[in-house]
Amino acid sequence: MVPAVKKNVKLPLFVKFVVIMILLSAGPLAFVGLRTININREALQTSILELHTQLAKSFRDKINDHLGVISNEVSYITNVLTTEDIPWPTQETLLKTMLDSHENIVSISLLDKTGYEKIKVYNPLLEKQPKLLNLKDNEIFQSLISSNQQRVLGPLYFVENSPRLNLFYRLSNKLTIFITLSLQTLWDELDKIRFGKTGHAFIVDNNGLIIAHKSKDRLLTPAIDIPIVKEAIKSVTIGSREYTDKTGENIVGSYAPIKSLNCAVIVQQPKNEAYYSSIIIQRQAISLIIASIILSSLAAFLIARNLSRPILALASFAKRIAQRDFSGRLNIKTHDELNDLIMTFNDMSAELKKYDDMQIDKIIAEKTKTEAIIFSIGEGIVMTNHRGEILLINHQARNMLGIEQTGLEGQYLWNYLQEQKLKDTLEEIIREKDSVSDEPIIKEIDLSGDNYTKFYQANKKPVTTPKGEKIGAMMVLRDITLEKEIDRMKEDFLHSITHDLRNPITSIRGFLKFMIDGIGGELNQQQKKMVETMDRASVRLMEMINDILDLAKLESQKMELSFEDVNLADITKSIF
Repeated sequence: MVPAVKKNVKLPLFVKFVVIMILLSAGPLAFVGLRTININREALQTSILELHTQLAKSFRDKINDHLGVISNEVSYITNVLTTEDIPWPTQETLLKTMLDSHENIVSISLLDKTGYEKIKVYNPLLEKQPKLLNLKDNEIFQSLISSNQQRVLGPLYFVENSPRLNLFYRLSNKLTIFITLSLQTLWDELDKIRFGKTGHAFIVDNNGLIIAHKSKDRLLTPAIDIPIVKEAIKSVTIGSREYTDKTGENIVGSYAPIKSLNCAVIVQQPKNEAYYSSIIIQRQAISLIIASIILSSLAAFLIARNLSRPILALASFAKRIAQRDFSGRLNIKTHDELNDLIMTFNDMSAELKKYDDMQIDKIIAEKTKTEAIIFSIGEGIVMTNHRGEILLINHQARNMLGIEQTGLEGQYLWNYLQEQKLKDTLEEIIREKDSVSDEPIIKEIDLSGDNYTKFYQANKKPVTTPKGEKIGAMMVLRDITLEKEIDRMKEDFLHSITHDLRNPITSIRGFLKFMIDGIGGELNQQQKKMVETMDRASVRLMEMINDILDLAKLESQKMELSFEDVNLADITKSIF
């Protein structure tokens, strides 16, 4: 069997640049844009549902206010009519006054205890054939007589497609006010409620029958199969929901129950129509995002091409140099830092040609290896003599110390340090005498400011020749900010958790003490024994929490220890 040959897939640098630039530019834009679209869409849809709910609630409140006005005036008339020896003409005048003040009252009458109308006034525009009625067999009237209620509302009914409502108000055991109220004005206002193209409102009773609708053909037809109607007649508060009707169309609706009439106001609108503005905004935003992504991708393509072209040329030039061809030069102009790199390559090629001519390949190879090792190390490395003059400094050290200049050999290190604290600390470390055992000197440097945290660790060790002569010091700089942050977070977390445990345990112990002392009531022996067991357990738990706190203080070196001689035998006996 012939073994399979592995092929290393090589992805061109230009493709990598294009992919990375597109991801960096278009990725965050697409994420933020789509997230913003979703948030705005949800907010707009919530506002539309609130608008529908407010429409249903406002019409519900209008009906309740209408009935409330009637009830307030009846209360006034009731106070007057209960006065003794009021003649019938005066009673009729009072009823007539109330009738004239409300165009929606069909008739007002006084019933005796048998249900017979003694006095009756009516609106001739609404009552075409007035007559005195005997309501002794009326169920609503009988329920008022047989109960202690002061007011009873009859069921809604229709006279020539005009909605009416009967109201009974008890004056005394002998007299009752009987009012017939027309709701046609309110029904006409309901018909005028329009939003969007097809949004409308209607009213259903507690059996799910439609008692008010913009379409007269829908009056007194069942609507219990509509999901929102089922929810509305069972609910006692306002609400809203999305649902699908029997035709499969998605609907947005809201409702407001009218407790006094045992019915509910329903407001509904097709979902596509209700959320039309949200859909348009979403489409426009998506179009803008796509256009922005295309433009950013195009810009990323151009930037990637401009970046990769000189780099590929440098790679080709470096390959020629690796083949000991030092005759060529790069003639690419980029007008940025890459141009400096190209010029450096050209200078390096010329210098290498000289070195090659001088046949010092071995020296160059050894020096290159040494520099590669030093400059590829992740920590900052600074080598100085005892006076602080720089012998060697790598790129990482210059970045950490904030030094932008190059060619610093022979210069004093602290002349290029900006922060005074860093300058003083490094000068002290470099000038500090080495120990006899040549142990490294390790110090931490805190460079934190008001809005940021920064910690460095400096590790200094003397540099000696093969003959044992000390020629300077090698200092390794490490950024330990992350380790410091982790230690601080660990300490804060431990303290927070421990204190959060101590507070409830303290409360538990306090209440257990109240129970043991009998403050909350006397306990029997069994209960007292259980509470005492709980108290001992809480004491042990509190001691454990205190031990955790003490351990945290020890780790953070915030506890002062007092040492003294002890007898181990006594301690052992106390434990066992």
